[in-house]
Amino acid sequence: MGNKIVTILLAVALTSVSYAGVVGNWEGMPTSGDGWIDWSNNSGAGAGVQTLPAMYSANTSWYTLGSQSLQLTKNGWAQTLAIKLNYLGKNAEFLNNTKLEFDVAVPNLGTDGGWGKIENVTLNATGFSWASLPNSTYMIGLWAGSGTVSQHVVIDYSAAKALVTATATTGYIELIFTTNNDSLNNQMLFDNVRFTPEPATMALLGLGGLALIRRKR
Repeated sequence: MGNKIVTILLAVALTSVSYAGVVGNWEGMPTSGDGWIDWSNNSGAGAGVQTLPAMYSANTSWYTLGSQSLQLTKNGWAQTLAIKLNYLGKNAEFLNNTKLEFDVAVPNLGTDGGWGKIENVTLNATGFSWASLPNSTYMIGLWAGSGTVSQHVVIDYSAAKALVTATATTGYIELIFTTNNDSLNNQMLFDNVRFTPEPATMALLGLGGLALIRRKR
């Protein structure tokens, strides 16, 4: 009787996801707005969100990172929340990743429902001028008794990034969030805006298991 030992090698796929630096969680509000500005009044350079307390404030009842989110309060069309990444030394965050992710919520301030909407997220950068990123329009619907409704948004901007010229590392990269609402529900909450990479998948060949097979001869 002999023993035959068979070693089985298993290829194990491991997927790891790491998050890049957050560019908007607004933990410093109302003193600091993380460098985000408002362009609603076409004010050229824009005004820091922390300088517009009637429109922007800290919300501590809904957030997904830290202890508060940014509350935007304005009726109707064309609230324009923006960030100039080059002003903050954040160009590399954009160029080294492929996805823009953020969390947004709309509190139900009425009794019969309503809606809040991200009309689009626009990219303005060296070599890529004022165009909406793909799949950047989101409608958040409310219904009677719904309370706050939230959504996690993921925008793949890899195709747009390919058009941004190399000088963008020292040039300009801007993101503009244009929103809308039904006027009754005049608040939108933003949190945890960040750039993320594609998941990295590695195939590792190792000793995934050993099987002992005994045969009689």
